Amino acid sequence: MARLYGFRRKAFMAAAAVLFLSIGASLGAPVTKYDPLVIDTFRSPATNDLGIWHGVDEGMPAEYGEGSLRLSPTNADMNFYTQLSGGCTDMTVYKDAYLHVVIKGTDKFTISFTQHNAQCNQNVAPFPETWDSVEASRYANGGDIYVPLSHFNIDLARANSIGFHGFYTKEEVTLFKVEVVSSPPNTLGTPSKLPTGTLALKCKRPNSFAFGIDDGQPQYAQEVMNMLAEEDILVTFFTVGNGLLDETANFTNVMEGLPTTEDIDQEFTKNMQVFKDKLGIESRYFRPPFGNVGARTRQRFAALVPDPYIINWSVDIEDWLWAGSPTPEKQFEAFKRDFEKGGDIAVMHYLNPTTISYFRDVFQLVKKSGKRIMRVDQCMEDPSAPPLK
Repeated sequence: MARLYGFRRKAFMAAAAVLFLSIGASLGAPVTKYDPLVIDTFRSPATNDLGIWHGVDEGMPAEYGEGSLRLSPTNADMNFYTQLSGGCTDMTVYKDAYLHVVIKGTDKFTISFTQHNAQCNQNVAPFPETWDSVEASRYANGGDIYVPLSHFNIDLARANSIGFHGFYTKEEVTLFKVEVVSSPPNTLGTPSKLPTGTLALKCKRPNSFAFGIDDGQPQYAQEVMNMLAEEDILVTFFTVGNGLLDETANFTNVMEGLPTTEDIDQEFTKNMQVFKDKLGIESRYFRPPFGNVGARTRQRFAALVPDPYIINWSVDIEDWLWAGSPTPEKQFEAFKRDFEKGGDIAVMHYLNPTTISYFRDVFQLVKKSGKRIMRVDQCMEDPSAPPLK
């Protein structure tokens, strides 16, 4: 299972500003009741109520009104983010609070809470470092959504933004308010937190680097394997079923955009069965198509595989953009840029000979840095991974 060819980089275009919160108490002090922390009421296309960046990306049609934002998604890869700050915001004082979102229209989407990197620096990769997600419809009551902040498994001391994405319908949704409140109305119950696995864009093991090689063309496979043997390095291949290699397919909707959770389960189980039948292995590592992973996909994977990892990346060779172009050398430049920013999990493909021609260059770049190249499970310090040699 893999992130598929054609991914377009998502970018947070945020101003470098830090928000210090002091609503009802100083940070770190216990708080049970306080005035709502209003994050966004959509009165400006440029900034939210905190004076920090918010906006859509990936071409999502959006229309601001007087105190509203109407989103008209056409696929699950589109998203909207509203930031708490350009750096880290310590939200631990609100660990027992609730995220309240007021909407009109569909609730068939994902709400995510992002965690900044340890440097709290958006110029360091990865940015954001990780995030956790919930399915909005599980928490919705009419036009109100109340999610306990404790249902987002992130470090609240490094909170960065709230995201809306993973739309699995083309119905519109209008957002009116995003805020943090001490509690929902007494008449509302709260659903249980469903497991969502661990989303990783960064290695845990110090001084490590992992190459994640996704789908490719069969005629190039032996060339890549010979190169890996000559370089004497280990990489991780994220494989896909034959049907996913059809470039005419709408890969964006392969997972999160599927209409039902049963469809998602079928995609997982069929691929896992192929793994077992053909390779004799069972894996708890998954790389989603396009890197697009919403709450439903994460929940279903966690229901089918104990303690799973969803592996995205912090180094992109950008073969989806430059392979076969008049400037293929920009693939190496893109890899080097992300690597020098601190990225240590790569995404690459062997779909085009111009990409393969830069494999040795990027292998040597990482080797010369002193970082140790290893499998993804080894860089994640997985106890079940083979020991390092």
